[in-house]
Amino acid sequence: MLGAVGFIGSSIVVGFLGLLIEAAVSGRSIREVAQELGMLRITPIIFLTNSVSLALLVPLTFLLSRLVGQKGGWISSVVGRVRWSWLLRCFGVSFVAVAILIGVLISLEGWENQGLAMRPGWWWLLVGIIVVTPFQAAGEEYLVRGVLNRAVASFIPARVAGAVLGAVVSSVVFMFIHGAGDIWLNITYFSMGMLFSYLAWRTGGLEAAVAMHTANNLVAMLFLPFQDISELFDRTEGTGDPLSSLLQLGLLGIAAAIIVAMARRSSIERWGPPAIVGEAGGTPQRQ
Repeated sequence: MLGAVGFIGSSIVVGFLGLLIEAAVSGRSIREVAQELGMLRITPIIFLTNSVSLALLVPLTFLLSRLVGQKGGWISSVVGRVRWSWLLRCFGVSFVAVAILIGVLISLEGWENQGLAMRPGWWWLLVGIIVVTPFQAAGEEYLVRGVLNRAVASFIPARVAGAVLGAVVSSVVFMFIHGAGDIWLNITYFSMGMLFSYLAWRTGGLEAAVAMHTANNLVAMLFLPFQDISELFDRTEGTGDPLSSLLQLGLLGIAAAIIVAMARRSSIERWGPPAIVGEAGGTPQRQ
């Protein structure tokens, strides 16, 4: 409940700041900017402020963890910290998979249909995407997988049943917070949520899920500074594409299988101390 309140509160505050900045830069009134946003038309500034609001979910999850007497590092993994080298390896595999996906989709659609052009302010939007997107993706993973998934699973004594219930509930929430009205987009968001939950469970931490989420968003967004993004948040019925969804889920699934295999070969720790401990450290133990 505190996580939901924090998420909504931070979104409102940062979103309002985005409206103020957009109004000041464009010379329009806040009401005009808000009306356009209500019609699902966004600007680069609104896009980046939305990403910032999601990035703030990372410190929010650390705060929630402290409120229940657990150091924030235990949200990252079963060893009480982020395993950076492992995260980077997972990112590399995921990046290749998403790059192949984008390449296939562009080859099917054609470069001429991408609407690429040197648009005003492209350079600062590109820098903003590169800097903010990893934190935006991490914010979603830390709150949805790190907090919600584990909170739901903690009510079920059976380990596997708890993992499944936590994955399903968190994936449904993950789907709904994207606000899509298209069946294929919703299938994609739910399936990605389940995939990220599986990676977290099989690798003992959020690193793999954060890496894949970041790679997926980052590669897909690199073209945005050179495109018209005014309708980027339009996820109404008919905006999804079954071929794109199936290709995306298929390639991410292959990348996930490779990551799980890598985790086994590298003996990545997936078991750890009890959920609430006095301090980071201790010898990982099977439960």
